[in-house]
Amino acid sequence: MVNGSLPTPINRFTFMFDRITNFIRTFFEIIFGDLRKLFSPKERDPIVIVEPDPEDLEPQDGGDIPKDTIVTVNTKLEEVVVMPQEVEPPPPEIPSTTIPTPKPEITPIPEPAPEPKPEVVTPRHRFLWCLDNGHGKLTAGKRSPKLKNDTRFFEYQFNRIIVKGIIKELKKHGVKYYNVVPEVSVDNFLKGRVLRANNVPSPIPKIFLSIHANAGPGTWTSAKGLETWFFHGSRTGRKLAAVFQQQLVNELGWTNRGIKSQATKQFYVLRRTNMPAVLTENGFYNNRKEVYSLLDKEIQKKIIKAHVDAILFFEKHGI
Repeated sequence: MVNGSLPTPINRFTFMFDRITNFIRTFFEIIFGDLRKLFSPKERDPIVIVEPDPEDLEPQDGGDIPKDTIVTVNTKLEEVVVMPQEVEPPPPEIPSTTIPTPKPEITPIPEPAPEPKPEVVTPRHRFLWCLDNGHGKLTAGKRSPKLKNDTRFFEYQFNRIIVKGIIKELKKHGVKYYNVVPEVSVDNFLKGRVLRANNVPSPIPKIFLSIHANAGPGTWTSAKGLETWFFHGSRTGRKLAAVFQQQLVNELGWTNRGIKSQATKQFYVLRRTNMPAVLTENGFYNNRKEVYSLLDKEIQKKIIKAHVDAILFFEKHGI
């Protein structure tokens, strides 16, 4: 009603529509909150920017090292000296001053021959070997160019073949092991690898062994051979690397690229593990000749054997 006049039908309709609209708005705001926020594109579809972890962008293995990185290389195969166990000398003999009394001869009664016992292999439990198959199916790159049969070499597959073979042999010798990444559909999973190895409970010391294949610059490379990495400045790591490198070179006869370390940009798995650690690079998958050797099952068996022999060396002699 305006100025005392009666409301028109149009005014009555507008008034009722406004009341109904306000009721509906109030009802939904009580349930859902401010409708402007509910239907705002900014509030409905927020854009979340996840910054990559800088450590995940650092070199992971030999194929990722920048050209300007200073690498310490030793290509001389070192003979690892095993210190002999000290044996306490027997006490000196004291000369006898009395004449011994002869004892009467007694005919011994023959005992029955003991039943043969089955040979028992004593398990070795000196170390827990944390076996790390580098990379995963979701890791970008880490594969060869196309080969003659239109296939490729995938590093994650090769690494898992070698670790699987090592595990099979370690079971025979009773050596303790831990498969760090049994999964396949993962990416580099660097932090996860390290946390698993660091946190796995073990009453015996742990050693981290990471298995890789290498890649040189360019699509195809002339680089070839074997190399083993250790944490820069670690004497234990250097000794581990020397034995693994020696076993690999002796078994395969490939180019010895030496044991390596670098003072800066050290590999994540060598830097963050809280145990002695080494990383083996077993040939180049973007070398036209060596990639076919890496796909050869007999060569894979030799690579497995070299790693197992190195492990058994330390299980026998310690570090």
